[in-house]
Amino acid sequence: MNKYTIGIIGGTGSMGRWFERFFSQSGHKILISGRKTKLTPHELVKKCDIVILSTPIDITVRMAREIGPLLSKDQLFTDFCSLKEDVVKTMLNSSNCHVIGMHPMFGPFTDSIKGQNIILCPGRGTDWIDWLEGEFKQRGGIVTRMDPVTHDKNMAVFQGLTHLLSITMGRTLQKMNMPPAKVKEYSTPVFKVNIDLIGRLFAQDLGLYSNLVGGNKYVKETIETFLTALKEGEECLLSGNKEKGIGFLENIRDFLGDFCQTGMEESNEILNTLLKKLI
Repeated sequence: MNKYTIGIIGGTGSMGRWFERFFSQSGHKILISGRKTKLTPHELVKKCDIVILSTPIDITVRMAREIGPLLSKDQLFTDFCSLKEDVVKTMLNSSNCHVIGMHPMFGPFTDSIKGQNIILCPGRGTDWIDWLEGEFKQRGGIVTRMDPVTHDKNMAVFQGLTHLLSITMGRTLQKMNMPPAKVKEYSTPVFKVNIDLIGRLFAQDLGLYSNLVGGNKYVKETIETFLTALKEGEECLLSGNKEKGIGFLENIRDFLGDFCQTGMEESNEILNTLLKKLI
């Protein structure tokens, strides 16, 4: 396979370094530009076949607008942002090159890309997206192609709502004066995992999570749907009518179908692994 020069703007950050290692292991030459590097973004663009933006979304949009005009029609312009609609639109409007929105659905603490999800949002051109998908798949990555709007609507659930639930659960523990270390002494295995995930969120970049919830314009309607579902659950399960509560649960189980058993088996593996480490 062809070997390319890949430039990562913002590459001194954790995700940039992760992908520097990933692409280097495939034999590609990597150039890094960051706030403390001698190589500037403008210089990097002139030296690379592929330019990747690995910066916070507000900086990514500004940087895309600034360097987009510098890219030739044969280069690939892509990014690592968790939101795609505005970024892809800006990359397209500011350049004449190939454009792909890319979202690795994992963090920099991941050991391998094997089994990890990567979303690619086609923007302009087809040659580079086939190559990029091949790079990930040959190392075991799972690649899905998706338009930017659909991506952001999905992320409103997978990231926005999910993180908001962890944040508000942490707030609930705070209001009830239930310190996590104490709570874990009498928690179920499932709650131990949940409270660890809450701690994991607050141990990382809070600006990132604030943006994943507040920066996605589709989160508001997702929360409204969730609140409707919460109200239905309250009315059915706290009504004192056992049959009404069971009917509510059965209706959801019918929607989930065969995944109920799959979820049981996969979560058992996770919980058993966790318990073995704790013993």
